[in-house]
Amino acid sequence: MEKLFSKLDLNDYVKGFQGFLARPKPLFLEGDVGVHYRLISELERYEGIKAPPQVIALDTPLAHLSKMGTLRLGEIFAFVQIVYYMVYLKNIFKEGGLSEWIEKLIIPPEISDICGYFDEKGELKSSVDEQFAFIAQNLKNVKEEMNSSLRRIISTEKIALYLVDKQIHYINNQEALLVRGGFNHVLKGSVIGRSSGGFFYVVPESLAKLVSRESELLDKKEELIYKYAKKISSIFTKHVKFLAYVNKEFDRFDAYYARVAYAKSKGMAFVLPSRGTQIKLSDFAHPALTQPKPIAIDFSKQVLMITGVNAGGKTMLLKSILSAALLAKYLLPMKIDPTRSTIGSFKELFAILDDPQNVKNDISTFAGRMSEFSKLFDKKNALVGVDEIELGTDADEAANLFKVMIEKLLDKEMKIVITTHHKRLASMLATH
Repeated sequence: MEKLFSKLDLNDYVKGFQGFLARPKPLFLEGDVGVHYRLISELERYEGIKAPPQVIALDTPLAHLSKMGTLRLGEIFAFVQIVYYMVYLKNIFKEGGLSEWIEKLIIPPEISDICGYFDEKGELKSSVDEQFAFIAQNLKNVKEEMNSSLRRIISTEKIALYLVDKQIHYINNQEALLVRGGFNHVLKGSVIGRSSGGFFYVVPESLAKLVSRESELLDKKEELIYKYAKKISSIFTKHVKFLAYVNKEFDRFDAYYARVAYAKSKGMAFVLPSRGTQIKLSDFAHPALTQPKPIAIDFSKQVLMITGVNAGGKTMLLKSILSAALLAKYLLPMKIDPTRSTIGSFKELFAILDDPQNVKNDISTFAGRMSEFSKLFDKKNALVGVDEIELGTDADEAANLFKVMIEKLLDKEMKIVITTHHKRLASMLATH
């Protein structure tokens, strides 16, 4: 489908839409399209809802939990963020379909308790264990001592001659001074880096004990974090089915929210695919055009042939029809008058737009086109777009061949859009 979106000049559209997602996911919505449309329409009426938080993909952590593995703190916090957000939605939606859907989410008490372990930055709160508070206070004291010691060194007259500036630099999470060559005559310390100007980042020897103390405290903190990560992971393992469910439902709402937010940002609307194959567009504008002239077209028949002068917009009209059908299939918003438009349902969409000639594969334009057509004869209920059907061969000589092929596709319940300069083919098909 990525190739189809690209052929229809929808790459920038998709990229813009994906910018509204909390995390990457397929464009297609699984399940009943009517239910999705109803909930999206309901969501459009709400204002000021917080966007879903940016979270990592959790398929791998869920697999680890199913095997009783231990998650990292960041992975645990991602689950916490999702649960917090779903609780937030429970408080927002009090009636209607969204409320009925979200109320099905029952959060286990143990999971609720774990959510209370974290602050907004994803750190375990000091209230979880008094050792966190002890370590945090000691780290703060060590940092203050280090800064104080460095300030005293900076103010020393002998050192001042070698200082590039009087700032305290943070290199590899260590406090250091930036000094010129020859500093070793007046300052003992360890070089931990070089600047682009050739100067040295130095940690004074007098800070060695403080650095060691800081390292010990950080190690203790990591040990404590691992202890709690292991404890929380064991609880998560008991509730792995719930976590998989809430993760999936979060993605579902994220897909809804992104569609609505994108539609509001661009002044777009949604069209629910209808039964049948009728395509009737009113005031549709292709997303790739900067100053589009909206089109109105009634494509109720099985074949639509578009002809006209070069650079007259034939290809863009074909792409617009296929794009409208594709966006409706994925319940993606578009610039259209939804009240006066109808877009049918199609199992598949095909776009035969390019010159398939390939020297490497020793295939001509005509042979390449025939190869693409041949793939359609085992399909049914599809929408097909063919740009310049006569490409690669003599238009008059091939008219009978294309007429027969189109008629065969009609027997397969295909709906076909064709651009052509093929006056004889257009005349022959006029009998339909």
